[in-house]
Amino acid sequence: MYGLIVVSILTGLAAVLVFGYVSNQETLRRIKNRIQAHLLELRLFPDQLGVVLRAYGRVLRWTLSYLMYNLKPLAILILPLVIIMVQLDLRLGRTPFQTHDSFILTAKLAEPGALDSDSLKLPKGLTLTAPPVNVPALNEVDWRIRADEYGVFMPSVVVRGQAFAKQVVVSKQITALASKRGQAGIMEWFMNPIEQPLPRGGPLRSLEVNYAPRSIDLGFFVTNWIVVFLVVSLASGLILKTVLGIEI
Repeated sequence: MYGLIVVSILTGLAAVLVFGYVSNQETLRRIKNRIQAHLLELRLFPDQLGVVLRAYGRVLRWTLSYLMYNLKPLAILILPLVIIMVQLDLRLGRTPFQTHDSFILTAKLAEPGALDSDSLKLPKGLTLTAPPVNVPALNEVDWRIRADEYGVFMPSVVVRGQAFAKQVVVSKQITALASKRGQAGIMEWFMNPIEQPLPRGGPLRSLEVNYAPRSIDLGFFVTNWIVVFLVVSLASGLILKTVLGIEI
């Protein structure tokens, strides 16, 4: 929790500094002053239709100008923000399994009938607790497995003679977790840097385990990491921009 707050504050600070360094501060300040002036005009002359319409048009025009001037810092920030959020989600989005927990391993196939009855290979520490469930309509097979020991395990599914493993973590610690291992592609590499992707065009589309979502108890309500991250980073950004005198 404390680590999440620190990362959120640093993210807010970095965003403010990027805006201060990249954006034209004087122009932004002038545009915001003009928007405020036209909003004041709307309050002072609400019964004069011509004045109101002109003021609305000017507010819209200057608002669009404001957005245009913010595009450059936003373009610089978006990729680092996405990377930070992906990394946080890997660590805080889900909880590892505990000993004696049961979970589902799901294999999605590229074509039906690619698995035989002995396709699942389990390492010591994991136990199959029910027969596999085949869902032909989805080209999907599900196995119910029990975690007997703490550790990092690599159960594998054999499809047409090829073995494909999926990482399964049983731990009391916060650690990076990936629910799904999919076929090779930019998004798969970006969203799941923990495991090597499955071969593109191979017989297996994905392997997935059902980690439970992680909740954060704040005392007065329960939420997830992204709410805390957004609230703290935005609040710290607003405070720091005032302290540093930076227009956003």
